[in-house]
Amino acid sequence: MKIKKYLFAIVFMLLNSFQGYSQTLRGMYINGFDNILGNTVKEDSLLMYLQDSSYNYMALYDLHTLDFSSTSDMNMLSSFIVKARQQYGIQYVGAVGETKSFFTSKIKSYNNSRTSADEKFNVFNLEFEFWTTSSVEPGGYYCVNYLQGAGCNCDTAGAFQYYMGMLHSIDSLAATQGAISETYLGWFNQGQGKQIQPSVDRILLHAYRVDNTSVWGYSKTRLGYLASNNQMVNVAPIFSSEPVFMGPWLQSHGQIEAYNQYETDFNADNSSWKQYINLLGYQWFDWGYMPKPVPGAGGTAPSISASGSTSFCPGGLVTLTSTVGTSYLWSNGATTRSVNVGSTGSYSCAVTQGGSTQTTNSISVNVYAAPTVSVIVNTPVNNTVPLSSNAIAGSGSISSYEWKLDNSTINGANTSEYLATESGDYSLVATNSYGCTNSSAAEAVVVPTTQCILTVPDGVFADEITESSAMLHWNSLPAADSIIIRYKIESSSNYIYLRLAYAEQVSFPISGLQPGTEYSWRMKTVCGTSTGSYSTKKYFTTSSPTGIAESVTHHAADVIVYPNPATTNIHLAITSDIQQQAQLTLADMTGKIIFSEKRLLEHGESNIETDVSRFAKGIYLLSIITETENILSRISVE
Repeated sequence: MKIKKYLFAIVFMLLNSFQGYSQTLRGMYINGFDNILGNTVKEDSLLMYLQDSSYNYMALYDLHTLDFSSTSDMNMLSSFIVKARQQYGIQYVGAVGETKSFFTSKIKSYNNSRTSADEKFNVFNLEFEFWTTSSVEPGGYYCVNYLQGAGCNCDTAGAFQYYMGMLHSIDSLAATQGAISETYLGWFNQGQGKQIQPSVDRILLHAYRVDNTSVWGYSKTRLGYLASNNQMVNVAPIFSSEPVFMGPWLQSHGQIEAYNQYETDFNADNSSWKQYINLLGYQWFDWGYMPKPVPGAGGTAPSISASGSTSFCPGGLVTLTSTVGTSYLWSNGATTRSVNVGSTGSYSCAVTQGGSTQTTNSISVNVYAAPTVSVIVNTPVNNTVPLSSNAIAGSGSISSYEWKLDNSTINGANTSEYLATESGDYSLVATNSYGCTNSSAAEAVVVPTTQCILTVPDGVFADEITESSAMLHWNSLPAADSIIIRYKIESSSNYIYLRLAYAEQVSFPISGLQPGTEYSWRMKTVCGTSTGSYSTKKYFTTSSPTGIAESVTHHAADVIVYPNPATTNIHLAITSDIQQQAQLTLADMTGKIIFSEKRLLEHGESNIETDVSRFAKGIYLLSIITETENILSRISVE
C-alpha cells in the first residue's frame, strides 16, 4: 500500500501546482446529519454555508442511523450528495465510521448500487479513539462493544491492535472503491505512528486549542512521529469550534486564520523530518458549533471593486479590493484585502466578518495578447534593400506600424513595408487595435553601393564540348546584380534558364546535355527586377551519337527566376505575347511532381511569387506550359 500513498501525495501536490489554492483540502465534520437529510431548508443552509466559506470536503457523522435497506432513503442520500457536488462545489464526501462492518455492509453496498461517481462516497474515514483510556479499559465503550468480542485486551495496546486491523481492511476497501482512506488521530506514540503512516491515504490530526497561536506547537511532536519512517505522509490539522476550544475565538476571527498561522509556523520550522509531511489543508470540528447565522442567508454580501479597467495590455495591472472583513482568501490564494492582478482570469474573495465567511462576486480580468513581429530583409534592388514584415496581431488586428533605424523613428515610415536606402539596424514596432505594442528584433541591413549597369553581353562562344556538357564563355561585364543564361535543343522550344549571381566570372559549365544534339544559347544581365537585352544567339553541337530532341511548337516567351538559389520565396517574372493560361509544375530530379498549379498569364509581364522553404534542399525543374510552348528552368533550394 506504500505506492498508493506516494501516488496520492504526488497527485494532490500536482493538483495544487496546476490548479492553485482551490485544490487545498478545506473540510468540515457534519454532525447530526440524520436530522439534516431530507429537510430541504437544512440541507441548503448547510451547503450554502460550506460554499460561502470555500469548503470542498464534508465528512458525514451519524450515517449508521440511516436505513441503508430503504430505496427511498438511499435515493434521498444520493440526491443530497449529487447536489453538494454539482451545485455547491463539494469535491469530497466522506463517510465517518468506527467499525469495519459499517463500511463493508453499508457504504460499500451503497456505492455499488449507484451508477454515477457524483452519487458515491469518495472518502472512507475511520474514527476509533484507541488512545482514550476510559473507553478501552474494562467496562469502557470500546472494550464492551468491540475489543472483547474480537479477543483483544481491554487496554490501549489491545485497542491499537484492533484499530490497525480495521485500518488495513478499510484502506484496502477504499482502494477497490476508488476512494481515499482517511483516519482521525489524537494521541499516539512514535511506534504507533510508524505503523499508521503506510496504512492510510491521509490523516486528520487533532489540533484543538483556544486560538491559533499554539496549534503548530501542539501537534509538532506527533507530526514527527508520523514522519519517522522517512516516507511521505499526507496530513491535515483539525481545529475545533467547540466552546471550550476555538468557539469564542471564531466570533472575531475568520476560520482560515487558524490554518494560515499553522501553515506559516510549519514553513518556518527547520525540523529535518518536515520534508516528509505533505500538508494538505485543514478540517474543522464541527458544523453544529460553527458561528451562525449561515452566510448567504441575509445581510449585505461582500463585493469587489477594481481600481481601473480590467482589460489591458501585457505589463499592466489592476488592483482588486474587497469590502472590509477580518480576513480574506482570494481565489488566487492571496490573503490581503487588496490584490494586484496582471494575468487573465476570474477573481473572487472569501471574506470573513464576525466569524462568518461569504464569497464575493467574481470579476473577470482580461490581458490582451501583444503583437508578434519580425523583419524580413529582401534581395537588394538598385542600391536599395526592400524590407517587409511578418506580423501577427495577437488580439484584435494590426492598427499601425513604425519603422526604426538604429532605434530612431523614421519619419513617414508607417506601413508594413519599407525601402531601405542606408545601412544600419532596422526594427519595426507594431501596434494592435487594443493599443498593445511590440517591437521586432533589430536586423542588420547593408545597402549595396555599387551601381548596377544593364549591358548586352558580347564575345559569347562555347568550347570544351563533350557528349553531355559544354563550357559557355563571354567577355567581362560591367557591374550587374546577376546574369541569366538561356539554352535549349535547337529543334525544341523547351528552354532551360539559369540565373547566376554575377561575381566577375566570364564562363560557366552546363551539363546534362543530350549527345549528338544541336543547342542554341544566349545570355543577358539583370539589375533587380530589370533586365537587359539578350546577346546574339550562339550554337554548338554535342559529340557522339544523335540524341532525341523534343519537338514542341515554338512561341516567343521569356521567364526570369530570382533569387536562384533561394531559401524562402522565389520570384517568377514571365513575359507573354498574349493573355493565356499556363500550368506551373515543379519536379525534383527524379521527375516526381511536388508542386503544380494553373495561372493566368497577362499580356506583358506576370509576376508570381511562391514559398519554397517547405521543400527539401536540392535542384528542381520548373516547367511553365502554355498552349504553345513548354519553358523549363532549373531552381536550386538551399
